[in-house]
Amino acid sequence: MSASVDINDIEIIVATPDDSERLLKFLHVHYYREEPLTVGCEPPEPDAADENFLLSNVPHGTCLMAMHEGRIVGAAVAGPKMPDEADHLFEEAAHLAGTKWGRILGFLAIAERDANVFQRYDVNKALHVHAIGVDSTLRGRRIGERLVTALAARGRELGYPVFTADCTSVYSARMMKRLGFELLNRLPYTDYVDAAGQQLIKPPAPHEFLETYALRL
Repeated sequence: MSASVDINDIEIIVATPDDSERLLKFLHVHYYREEPLTVGCEPPEPDAADENFLLSNVPHGTCLMAMHEGRIVGAAVAGPKMPDEADHLFEEAAHLAGTKWGRILGFLAIAERDANVFQRYDVNKALHVHAIGVDSTLRGRRIGERLVTALAARGRELGYPVFTADCTSVYSARMMKRLGFELLNRLPYTDYVDAAGQQLIKPPAPHEFLETYALRL
């Protein structure tokens, strides 16, 4: 497919609720199968609560799709977060204890608390990107960067003062650095353990950290 796609013909559009089903299908193939938090704990498939959470961001008008001739070739799921985000994540993790999504939320809660975005930037809301997926046949062609750049522009348009990302892979972290995001915090996967000291999320190499990045808009 990649040879037949002119990168200049790819259009970035805002996803609507009517796009939810095809957006999720795309993310199953081009995001979840390689996402370190997802593949780093059993079972390999995402929980329904994880999928529902991603789709809950669509009505905010902050999810984007890269389109080529009516086909999704890239997607970015983002949504608003408020100063109580860390508390909310810890509460949800406790409520979903024993589930895969609860385990993931617990890790994200620690990352959110330690990044301390709202005090650090003195803001009362932020736009946060939760997922970025690009068609595997088109990677290396800056589609992810186009999506992030378009999300930043969308965030400014909607009045968000800060744009944040929890980069769970080395590849997304490198992209954020190239785009001028500031590294706020690094959380090793080996530090996230249960009461018995067993590591809770074990992503494959080369992924060793979750890194939180931010860009003032």
